[in-house]
Amino acid sequence: MEVRLIPIHQIVEDPDQPRKGYDEEGLHGLAESIRRYGLLNPITVRPLPDGKTYQIVTGERRWRAAELAGLTEIPCIVKPIEHETALTEQLIENLQREDLAPIDKARALKQLKDSRKLTNRELAQMLGLSERTISIWLGLLELPEEIGEQVISASGRPPAGSITESHARSLMDLEDPELQTRVAEKIREEELTSDETAALVRTLREAPERAEEILEQPAEQVLAAMEVRGPAIEVRKFRRYLEGLDVSAMHPSHLEPLEEELELLIEIIAEKLQEIRAEIQ
Repeated sequence: MEVRLIPIHQIVEDPDQPRKGYDEEGLHGLAESIRRYGLLNPITVRPLPDGKTYQIVTGERRWRAAELAGLTEIPCIVKPIEHETALTEQLIENLQREDLAPIDKARALKQLKDSRKLTNRELAQMLGLSERTISIWLGLLELPEEIGEQVISASGRPPAGSITESHARSLMDLEDPELQTRVAEKIREEELTSDETAALVRTLREAPERAEEILEQPAEQVLAAMEVRGPAIEVRKFRRYLEGLDVSAMHPSHLEPLEEELELLIEIIAEKLQEIRAEIQ
């Protein structure tokens, strides 16, 4: 691994970098730290064909902060790699950052998928993610652009009225962009939770002919009208718990016991359905 000091004016950003925005306050804070202590972690660059300039692979934020701090040269790890490989490294680094906007992740995944002609499964294997996660992120690009731009990562407790990735998953179940836009407005204005949004979307899908009537009412009123009672309440809670399980994030040792329990649950559900239908008849 080669590390060298490179004049900062010979370093250029990558226009295809997945990360498109930087928090100005955080950037100035990092610049102040660099003024005091120097740039402690080298950035990674790749030499360009002109033999004089280098393109950033990872560390663009540090490079920007170093410029603000007035540095004239910075330590760099020089890696002679192709642009597609650089994009993969950038994407992997940024996927590990909580503050990268979901829509930026989606665009980067799409670019990587198209440039390498990969399937969702192949892309998932390359990045060490589940195929479902890849499908969800790419699905953001199918939403109206103004919605996709507003989706945030729900790290911690998101502000009320935010459109999180969980909200977005429900919006993807609606095929009509106008309905998606109107439900997104309700999420913001009525501060709907992801569960409330999922329930509202289910109602719209079950009664599409009543969509206008449903959307004109407050969501709370719509959801109250469809409220279930008795044991069904507990079953609904457990169903929502299962829907929220992220299998891709589980420890491998948890998967086999979970599979066994779910198989037993399927048998119990089948038995109870038979009993219920017999009583109804």
